[in-house]
Amino acid sequence: MTTHIHISLKLFLTVCLISGALFFLCCVPPAVADDDAHHYKKRSKDIGTAFNHVKNEKNNEASGLAAAWMLAAANITVLLSLLIRVTRYTDLPAQVNDRIKRFNQLQKKFLLPVHYVLNPLALGAAFVHFMSATSACEASGLPEWGLALMALITGIGIMVKFKVFSKNLRKNTYRIHTNPIPISLLLVILLIGHAIVD
Repeated sequence: MTTHIHISLKLFLTVCLISGALFFLCCVPPAVADDDAHHYKKRSKDIGTAFNHVKNEKNNEASGLAAAWMLAAANITVLLSLLIRVTRYTDLPAQVNDRIKRFNQLQKKFLLPVHYVLNPLALGAAFVHFMSATSACEASGLPEWGLALMALITGIGIMVKFKVFSKNLRKNTYRIHTNPIPISLLLVILLIGHAIVD
């Protein structure tokens, strides 16, 4: 039991460290002085640089769209579950409530496997998008925060899915992962971060 908890804590710390590393990845200021960097940029504006810039922009846009679509598709089940949770506070007839429960079970059966597969893929696409975005750190630190939070939520989700934690910790971890606040915060950070960068 103690060994299981020890392994769980190691995995959790690893996810936290990876998230932290992603956060600081692009935030280290360049070693070149501002004036030197300015002159270097002026000298390097040739056809090859322009071509590479266009290529990077296309890669950036493609990876960003892929990440966004995968994230949306992966979390349709989350949205449906939240909407169904809201119906608990309404006075609906018992027959309607029964149908809603059956629909919820059905959508989870078919959409949760999609959720498990697409979220890590969306994280990978988001990382590629982040790495190909040349001006993310200059404009705002929010893309780094968004990527770090996405990595943390996905990492916790993987731990919940594979029951990495002991039974006591698993319940709390599941509550953290299924809480609507982290995903809402992630969406707000991503939307504001992209608005600032664009």
